[in-house]
Amino acid sequence: MYRGCVSVEKSPLELAALATAAVPGLRVTGLRPPQFSDEVVSVTGIIDTAGNRWTVVCPHDSVGGLGLESQTAVLQRLARAHDAGDLPFDVPRPAGFTRTPEGLRVMVHRDMGGRFMTEEDFADAHVLPASLGRALAALHNLPESVCTGVDLPTYTAQECRERHQCLLDEVATTGAIPRGLWDRWETALDDVALWRFRTAPVHGDLQSTSVVVNDGSVMGVSGFSSMHVGDPAEDVAWVLARASDDFLDRFNEAYSMSRRATDLHLVTRAQLISELAVARWLAHGMHAEDESVIQDARAMLAELAEDLGDEPLVRTRTAPSPGSPDRGASASATDTQSPADAPSAGPAATSQPAASVSPGRRPRSQGKDDGENATTGARDRAGQIGSPVADASHIPDIGGPDIDDPELPTGPLPFSEAPTETLDLDGR
Repeated sequence: MYRGCVSVEKSPLELAALATAAVPGLRVTGLRPPQFSDEVVSVTGIIDTAGNRWTVVCPHDSVGGLGLESQTAVLQRLARAHDAGDLPFDVPRPAGFTRTPEGLRVMVHRDMGGRFMTEEDFADAHVLPASLGRALAALHNLPESVCTGVDLPTYTAQECRERHQCLLDEVATTGAIPRGLWDRWETALDDVALWRFRTAPVHGDLQSTSVVVNDGSVMGVSGFSSMHVGDPAEDVAWVLARASDDFLDRFNEAYSMSRRATDLHLVTRAQLISELAVARWLAHGMHAEDESVIQDARAMLAELAEDLGDEPLVRTRTAPSPGSPDRGASASATDTQSPADAPSAGPAATSQPAASVSPGRRPRSQGKDDGENATTGARDRAGQIGSPVADASHIPDIGGPDIDDPELPTGPLPFSEAPTETLDLDGR
């Protein structure tokens, strides 16, 4: 679903003025980095009279994303998880909110230090990939109850699958999807095994400007306005789309060691999600009635189809020969992941709550600047992301008296699911 965006970028000076309205008594003496404005958000750093550093954020979105109250509640819960030692990264701690004349929300929070990730960071295979792997695994390890009661969308594994199918049904009317891509995607969506996973809290809209790093470690994560319960492959796809092979190896190892749930096909789904980002870009153009976006998406689809050829995303199993053991009707059409496990497209810009794909976040496989065609399966990894961790440690209570969330059932576990513990957010 297209998220209606308001093209109203804010200058650093405008954001500084809005900050004084958001935080009563705040007196701004100067501007500082970060300072940028893109198709998603306007951001500036400011300094007050006491030398304190603040960050002002104004998302360019009047439809999707969390409201101010929901966003505050989510950040408070994540902050408590960090303080309890369950998240290795900090999150923005809002000091105040206000709205622009156009109705866009503005948040002011204390500076988290460090710097935003850059594309160059994904080529460095030293400390950062392990830190990022542990950070995302910790987020995905949080119980679903961290997202309940504050208007965050919650999707089952089957609903995640159906949303992708609805996307294909929508763009099918354009005739823009090459037959090879269509067959590749439908085969993956029809593979029951891929969609046996435990849903988890996911960020939903990861990008370089939402990850703060320092000395090779992830210090903070921001931009949680698209957080929801859904497929953790959405967040993993963002990493796999940009990282070097060495970075991915270390990321995969750290994620697998830290993740408590088993998800045998996480990487394959991340590959699928990243490729479907091009279809979502097409749907965005259709909803916005923007012919330039539609034509751009058509060109991207044609290039992706040429890059992939007839390479399947999942391998179909041949029928058993007479006399061979019958594995049963419930068995999946696949029993191993395809070698093409590493996605080469951009972040999974899903329908609400996640943001739509934009040219600035184009799927990696659509460009030739990276010097490789990762989508065709150049990366074959023996290790699986999402392996269970023995003896999962107890998760302390991060709740408080102001939170009143019932703990909801998580639904039936996949056959390969490892047990997890429940985090009590009620403080009881």
